[in-house]
Amino acid sequence: MRLDPRTVDAVVLDTDGVLTNSRALRSAAWQETLDAYLAQYAHVTGHPRPRRAVSASRVGGLTGLLEQDTAAALLQAQGRLANLAEQHLGPAGEDLLDLLVRYADHRFLELLQSEGVRARSGAARLLFDLRAAGIRTAALSTSRHGEQLLRSAGLVGLVEDRVDAADAEHYQLAGPPEPAMYRLALKRLHCVPGRAALLTDTAAGLAAGARAGFGRLVAVASDDAPWEGPEPVVPGLDAVVVPPAVR
Repeated sequence: MRLDPRTVDAVVLDTDGVLTNSRALRSAAWQETLDAYLAQYAHVTGHPRPRRAVSASRVGGLTGLLEQDTAAALLQAQGRLANLAEQHLGPAGEDLLDLLVRYADHRFLELLQSEGVRARSGAARLLFDLRAAGIRTAALSTSRHGEQLLRSAGLVGLVEDRVDAADAEHYQLAGPPEPAMYRLALKRLHCVPGRAALLTDTAAGLAAGARAGFGRLVAVASDDAPWEGPEPVVPGLDAVVVPPAVR
């Protein structure tokens, strides 16, 4: 698959799952969070511990959403277990979603510190090639730690800009499948949508890119979560070619 500088001025790439393998750590953090929630439910209510209703692969797919949306989707799939009031997990009156997000984020940072993340095969080469061809790049993450992820993977100096959940919170942007975060990336790259390409490994990202008007949408097979949409366009970044710019 080719990204031709004659037709593409900028490329937005998902940090989680496309540039790095961080989706696996986020999935693990959320699985542990959900398991802790179910164990606490059993402890507080005296009921048997419910079985987790969401498969590990499904949890991985949900990490393409903002953390609040991931928590809401997991609770909806689990039936929310309304008997578990907020005061059983944290300060009275605190929102259950906020508690779960904070727990998952804390666990994710622990995993990031202890295990780190790695760049996916071909990521550094592709970013170098895009820069050499004069194509601007931005990395987009639905976590709050986009810069840390890129730094851990050795890619932080290879992208021109970043958008992550901290930006979404600051500007009050909805996450995928809504297009707002992707439009912000395009704005920072000073690129009209039709001259931009998006590389994503989630169906939510693909839907957001389509709504943002990207001229090129590329589904990339993930190392960590099954593709939820049509067959991936490319099996990985090694299959993406950037021809030299014509001077």
